[in-house]
Amino acid sequence: MKLRQFILFFIIFLSSISAFAIQRECFLLMAGKEATANGQMLLAHNNDLTGTEASMLEKIPHNKEIISLPAKAGHYGVPASLLAVEINKGFAEGDAVAINEYGVAVAGGLSLKKDRNKFAENIDPLVPSGLGGGIRYFALQHAKTARQCVEIIGDCYDEFGIAYPSGVGIADTNEIWYLETGGGKSWAAVRIPNDCFFVAANSYRIADIDFSDSANYIYSSNLPYLYERYVKSKEPDARFNFAEFFGGGMKEKEGSNYYNTRRLWRAISLLNPAAKLSADAETFPLFIHPEKPVSLGICFSILRDYYTATKYDIFSPENKSNPERSIATWKAVHTEVIELYPHMPVSYGARLWAGLSSPFTAIYIPFYFGIKSVPNYYAYAPDEYSEKSAFWLFKKLGDLSKDNYISSMSDWISKRAKFEADLIRLQVDITITAKTIGQKDKSKVANFLTSLVNKFSQSAIELAQQKINQLEKK
Repeated sequence: MKLRQFILFFIIFLSSISAFAIQRECFLLMAGKEATANGQMLLAHNNDLTGTEASMLEKIPHNKEIISLPAKAGHYGVPASLLAVEINKGFAEGDAVAINEYGVAVAGGLSLKKDRNKFAENIDPLVPSGLGGGIRYFALQHAKTARQCVEIIGDCYDEFGIAYPSGVGIADTNEIWYLETGGGKSWAAVRIPNDCFFVAANSYRIADIDFSDSANYIYSSNLPYLYERYVKSKEPDARFNFAEFFGGGMKEKEGSNYYNTRRLWRAISLLNPAAKLSADAETFPLFIHPEKPVSLGICFSILRDYYTATKYDIFSPENKSNPERSIATWKAVHTEVIELYPHMPVSYGARLWAGLSSPFTAIYIPFYFGIKSVPNYYAYAPDEYSEKSAFWLFKKLGDLSKDNYISSMSDWISKRAKFEADLIRLQVDITITAKTIGQKDKSKVANFLTSLVNKFSQSAIELAQQKINQLEKK
């Protein structure tokens, strides 16, 4: 076996092992630029594992190999540099949240394994030697648009097969796409309208596929055959509903899919209360118009939501012994919102607002794509606790407060809210300053952004440490 082929096999093997060892119970919210407060694309995401996988950020140079694909890499051209938030296990884990130098972003790695139905498992089995989540990083390294990123992922799935069923969001400043894998060779992607938002939570979401609409759908070559063989042959006028064809496994196994659908209901209800959707509904619209423009602050609050002030509130006494699966959980290892601004340089117009550990205690701070390096606290994620790691400090804060979160953290939550609101307000002035600096000397923009992020991250660490000291004294 040639060396490059061995490297490919080894990375695929690691990706497959990682994928099957951990259930990625995540959440994704995406909003188009005509549905947001400031005309930006927004991708909001929680990555939930066991809560102990240490997370960090990394600025990845263009020459760092993410995954080796013989006869493929050269075809896709020179790799791009990335800014990514990831667990310390590396790219094989595959829960990709990153931006590249062209302003293309990915967010996701929503596990769909539990929701894949038995019929789909039989007619299109997974390929154990196929690709896991790491392919998203590879595609992002080689894509100059969101559509191209989808096409590269799909091209590689077609050639090497799919090892794990999942969903992922992909965006640039013009388009947002959502891609799902249905089986070992089946996948589909749909474009989210720019005036809508979209939510996903570990169950299949892509509905009817229009095979004649290449502007809004991209899919594996086998889907028309599956449609003809298993759908149209039985019901000539029926459309090919991707979610119905491949999903529904949670209901098969558990009797209901509330574990996932309640999170969809909650997010949609917060963004469009007038819809008056039922918490017991099993299907929801794919594209939804928000009642008011989606803002960065709204994204933060949704990622932190625990069915606040509803009968499902996980912190209410009657629910503590058997809480619903809320959007925010203590098992999250990183949480983030990506902003992509049209008509703005990627260096400061592409921002990854990252929080490490659970959304309950994480603090969102902006990491601009153009930073030269990641602050030490945020770039360090050892397997064991370290006071020099942002992840472990925010996790420690969670461990100290989770048994009495509402009463013990109310004062700190107010301070955090003010800190984040101040950061959001600062972005207008930061953009103006970065533009002014860039007009005089583009090389100095990186220094300016790096200095800001160092300052913001240090303040966030200090805010967390102060509360940790207070709780430990008690």
